[in-house]
Amino acid sequence: MGSAGFAACYLVLLLMAHAPTPTLLYLMVASQGMLGYGLIVVIGAIPAEIFEGRHYGTIFGTLMLAAIAGGAMGPFVTGLLHDATGSYAVAFWIAIGCSALSGMAIWLAAPREVRAVAGRVGRN
Repeated sequence: MGSAGFAACYLVLLLMAHAPTPTLLYLMVASQGMLGYGLIVVIGAIPAEIFEGRHYGTIFGTLMLAAIAGGAMGPFVTGLLHDATGSYAVAFWIAIGCSALSGMAIWLAAPREVRAVAGRVGRN
């Protein structure tokens, strides 16, 4: 859902280039804020379900380093694309693709069984 929120935000930004209205602005803010960043708080739980154990801290730190590096490179690459094309459209389409890829990767990596938790084994 979080990835869908970010993708929706970028789609609305593409629409705003042709019809900038306050309604689209509010829709962009809501899709990014409430769906995108509002649901990104599970970023620690997603890899914890897959990589639990004593090396989780190292794995999570590596994932966050990659995420922060991508977040830092995003505006720079977007600026380069804007300078080359005169539009943000290419960058927004790339971001939509990355959001879709991210959502699919999380879906494919998700555990398909409920993990047994100490003290809860045998309970319904």
